Amino acid sequence: MGTSSVSRWLASTKNIAGSALGLATLGAHVAVGLGPLWPVLVVAMYAVGALVAPRDRVDLRPGPLHGNGGVASAADLTAQLAVLRRSMTSENRRLPEEASVRIARILDALDQVVARWTDLSEAADQAHTVEQMILDYLPTSIQRFVNLPRSFAIASRVEGKKTAQDELIEQLDILETESDRIRTALYAKDLAALEDQSRFLREKFGRSELDL
Repeated sequence: MGTSSVSRWLASTKNIAGSALGLATLGAHVAVGLGPLWPVLVVAMYAVGALVAPRDRVDLRPGPLHGNGGVASAADLTAQLAVLRRSMTSENRRLPEEASVRIARILDALDQVVARWTDLSEAADQAHTVEQMILDYLPTSIQRFVNLPRSFAIASRVEGKKTAQDELIEQLDILETESDRIRTALYAKDLAALEDQSRFLREKFGRSELDL
């Protein structure tokens, strides 16, 4: 477990709840004595607290951007892409493999677009679309899925609709297709070809189908 993972666990609700129960058990031992097996009881109560405590909700969207009038810079976007890559590791057990594969390909495409960010300087609308993909569309799709109970996300359907997993894969397919088209158009210096992608993404993600 890396340093960042340890830090997240120490600050998590599950660790705090487990520690509280463990300390309460230790206090009971000091006060009245729990016998020679008290260390086992302390560990057991920590485990119970960690097990029953609610899981912390994941929020992958960045906070307000400062400077440049609130417009994202290439550095801001690069930092957010790094956050999303780390989330693939930290949330790996919550994400289906087919989703992880798609997310990796999307991030690769967006990395290449951001690497040529100055080439979008004269296409403000298209640059905004890429920003939204990195800062909103992709993180929102991921976090809404991982914040659902896993059994519900995979199997449950609401009013006969697709499962949350089905919706996630569909949204990732759209984002992968569009990010690849944007990258291709950018490398071909055909910025006019990006207009349809921008319009399509705004219409598709204006409201999230994962908001169950």
